[in-house]
Amino acid sequence: MQSRTKVRRRVLACARCRKRKLSCDGKVPSCTRCVDAGVACVGFDSSTQREAPRSIADFLEMHIASLEDPTSPTSLRRPGRPSAVFPSPAASHESEGHAGPWSPEKCTYADGLVNQAMEDITPSFLGISKARPILSCVVKGTQLPSKKGPVGGTDLDENHPRSIINPRPLPNALDAVDFKTASGLFHNFLDRVITQYPIYHRNDVSIAFNSIYYPASNPGHDSPRNRYIVSIIMAITLSTAARTNQKQANAMAYSLVRHALQWIPDVATNDLRGLQAILLLTQYIFLNPSMADVWLLTGLISQAVIDLGLHQELPNDLKITSFERDMRRRLFWCAWEMEVAVCSIFLRPVNLPIRNIDVAFPVEVDDTAITQAGIDPSGRISKFTSRRIWQFRMIEAEIISVLWHGDPIFKEYGSLELWMQKCAASMLAWHSELYAAANANMDSSFEARWKEMELYADIAYPYIMVVLNRPSRLIPNPAVENLVTAFTNAVQVADGYWQQSNADFGRIKYVFHPCHHVFNCALVFLQALPRCKAEISERYTYEQVEDCMGRFSRFFSTIAERWPAAARCLEEYERLLVPIKKEYADFVMQKSSYVPQQMAPPAEVVDGLYSYPTNFDEALTFWTTFNPTSTADAGDTLGAYAYSVPHDWNAEFSLNFGVEPMSEV
Repeated sequence: MQSRTKVRRRVLACARCRKRKLSCDGKVPSCTRCVDAGVACVGFDSSTQREAPRSIADFLEMHIASLEDPTSPTSLRRPGRPSAVFPSPAASHESEGHAGPWSPEKCTYADGLVNQAMEDITPSFLGISKARPILSCVVKGTQLPSKKGPVGGTDLDENHPRSIINPRPLPNALDAVDFKTASGLFHNFLDRVITQYPIYHRNDVSIAFNSIYYPASNPGHDSPRNRYIVSIIMAITLSTAARTNQKQANAMAYSLVRHALQWIPDVATNDLRGLQAILLLTQYIFLNPSMADVWLLTGLISQAVIDLGLHQELPNDLKITSFERDMRRRLFWCAWEMEVAVCSIFLRPVNLPIRNIDVAFPVEVDDTAITQAGIDPSGRISKFTSRRIWQFRMIEAEIISVLWHGDPIFKEYGSLELWMQKCAASMLAWHSELYAAANANMDSSFEARWKEMELYADIAYPYIMVVLNRPSRLIPNPAVENLVTAFTNAVQVADGYWQQSNADFGRIKYVFHPCHHVFNCALVFLQALPRCKAEISERYTYEQVEDCMGRFSRFFSTIAERWPAAARCLEEYERLLVPIKKEYADFVMQKSSYVPQQMAPPAEVVDGLYSYPTNFDEALTFWTTFNPTSTADAGDTLGAYAYSVPHDWNAEFSLNFGVEPMSEV
């Protein structure tokens, strides 16, 4: 296997650490070194070679306070500008038109002066300045499962003809999607996807769709932002909906996203609407992870969330509408869930808080009951999926923070064992509540979505049991009973994700989390089997254990058509499985022949191939070795694998695009 460069998240060093040439952990509002030294922690702007605030949110709060204080020497107000609070850009349903750079609809929660200050002082590493959009830092060329070969470019070279910063004009990818198909995909997005990730209000995406597909009825509404939104929405729905002929669907989706990237300088603005655009792209990247470094991307998004102040509730002010407050909550929780989901996979800490979060959940009523005038609490409940996913992530985040990052357990639990019992009980209660809500559902139009959530729960519960009972930094050598529990639940995770990958048309089928979750579970399965041979053989026949081994291979083979990197996971899993399977088969044969099996001491078994590294840095290196997102795909290697699903594009969609996926020329 080729060596791969270890990627670390880039951190903005403070001025003191930079001057002393020391490593800086970049914590906000003060890094650890400055806290220990008892000095103020300030940032450093490399473009001006001057000190800069570490937190834009803190700076703006002080700046606003000084402007509003009549005794302050800096209490200045721009002539003719009211001191009112403007609606959030996320709450705007108006067309962008030709509004100026400091128009109300482009502001976040301040007047134009503060918005201008934010743009001037935003650290360049966030990548959301006009000069360098965020995607130029993290998006890379990718190779899709297409016979046409790789499509990509030198993203960071602004003079390169294929650069994202200065892309070449491309044919309009939306023209390749006829109206009937686009309408079906768009309504699937409204019914299934937007309620899980409520990044945009339903009216916003409807206006964007109508501006393109009903131009005569919506003159003047067409804009780069609307085209960007619709292109990625089409790509997301294509990628999630296709059950067969996934290569063509993925290639078509990639063409749409590649086309949308030309508008990044226009849409990746330093406000809430810019954050929405980045979150929408990230949602697509979960479906095509080889397109970007999702860990870096979600980390940068979280830093932007902090700088925009979304991690705290707005003050009680009559000027703040319930619409604006709800949209800010939606963006916070979408960004929070994305980062926690990615960091938990790689066992890494998150930027955003995971305990005592000062942001309430947004309302679950349908967007038709949410308007600028207010929120009707009696509206139809449609966003029931997102809240339950966020609640699951809260349990997962707490477990990872304690077992891998040394966060203390709450004093009320007294011991680690009681805390683990609490986590398991919380997950069981979450699972039971979801099933109870599904059984109580009386809306036939939600039946399919509740079935999806039941399967989601049947995957999430055993996955948490694996995370809770597997070897970790805090518990490097779990008891045998814990390992057997992790062993059993790991197989259930692989089986559940396999069922999800073969779901009916229209159901969401992400690849990033399933592939990584199953690969993590496969490693735990391979750890537990050699150490717990006696216990496992007492509970399962050899044929049953052999069937469990095959379920991981079956999943990787199935998902590889959507994401070719899964084929490498399959190869690595089967390589590791060979000696372990032989060892277990020999043990079972000896046991059946009444030959005593000499059990190796636990310490010896934990060492070597079958153990998970207990050192945190080693764990990161270990996973990076098998991380499918760390390198570009090596080519279409799927020919060796057989698939049971049919490849009939027309039969699946009852439509015919009539075009080949666009390629760059």
